[in-house]
Amino acid sequence: MNHVLPATLLALTLPLLAGCGSIVGAAIPPQTLSNPANLNGATLTSTSPLVVQRVGTSVQYDTSATVPAGSFDDLDLSEIPLGIRPYAAEIKASLKSVMVAGACVMPESFTLTLDTLAISVWNSGDKAGAATLSATPNVNVVATRTGGGVGTGTYSLAANSASVGKGDVNVPKALSILTSGGKNDVSVSAKISADNDGLAGCNLTFTLGDSSVTLSNFK
Repeated sequence: MNHVLPATLLALTLPLLAGCGSIVGAAIPPQTLSNPANLNGATLTSTSPLVVQRVGTSVQYDTSATVPAGSFDDLDLSEIPLGIRPYAAEIKASLKSVMVAGACVMPESFTLTLDTLAISVWNSGDKAGAATLSATPNVNVVATRTGGGVGTGTYSLAANSASVGKGDVNVPKALSILTSGGKNDVSVSAKISADNDGLAGCNLTFTLGDSSVTLSNFK
């Protein structure tokens, strides 16, 4: 199913149709769509164990590699009159929980830092044409142990979110992909570090929480 902007947006713009497109666009407030790319609940798995001294790793997720396919429809802008389109976008994602696995010390709590975040979007089947939005959020997240067994530990993560897209030169290309060409795919990658050297040698698997895209600068 296509993601459709709220009907209230159309109601807001109809009285302004006599004006030019730029005037109408300026009257449209930012529009936020929840879970536009089927990311809620997705898992990001580390590509290597946490390393001593750096105590960091990279994690990633790719909808084109999920079964069943995690591809998603274009954003439906058909309710916006006069061919008005957004020219700015911010994609937000949050981390809900993390599982630690391997031969390492698993503390009752520790702090994770989201050092970098990158989100790429592409028309399905054309990954080479992807647009990548990236940021260095430097977000600190407290992880609190909630369970686990031998060699594993599950942790809840304090409320958090990070975003990409603000001021990114690749936003126009990403918006073109998200609004034309049919089915799309998305990948999420991040660099994560921890404040506890005892975690070195373990792998991390994160579960994403809420995600959204906010469209703005309509004209």
